[in-house]
Amino acid sequence: MALAGCSQITLANRNEKRGRELEALFRGQLGEAVKSIGHELAVTYLPWRGDFRVPGGRDILVNATSIGLFPDVDARIPLAMETVFAEMIIADVIPNPPITRLVREAREKGCRVIDGLGMLVGQGVIGIQYWTGKTPDAVLMRRALERFFA
Repeated sequence: MALAGCSQITLANRNEKRGRELEALFRGQLGEAVKSIGHELAVTYLPWRGDFRVPGGRDILVNATSIGLFPDVDARIPLAMETVFAEMIIADVIPNPPITRLVREAREKGCRVIDGLGMLVGQGVIGIQYWTGKTPDAVLMRRALERFFA
């Protein structure tokens, strides 16, 4: 997102040591890469204790945890859903199941949602293009994965 022009990233992690390491990585290597394309990136770490409250003014929320991954498909992310608004984009990296509890709850609030299966397919398309020079059918890939995960 930073390389695509996002100017501010807030990291939340339940483990402060890992959160601070990510913050340093984002400010260091990623920050330098972003500067090289003419952008600035502000990075903030917030500890994640209890139900995380999304700070105001955020447009995108990405769940990069394993919460909700099969077989714990109904696991609840400790997230204060009242701080999530319809104008937000919610992305969940969990591919199995494609429709996690977070995805369901975000859709119910009217958020635009990117599910983990879509991200997995996108990564697969890029990998196949890189290694073979051919562009696979992403719709066909997604349908096959949906049947597999069903």
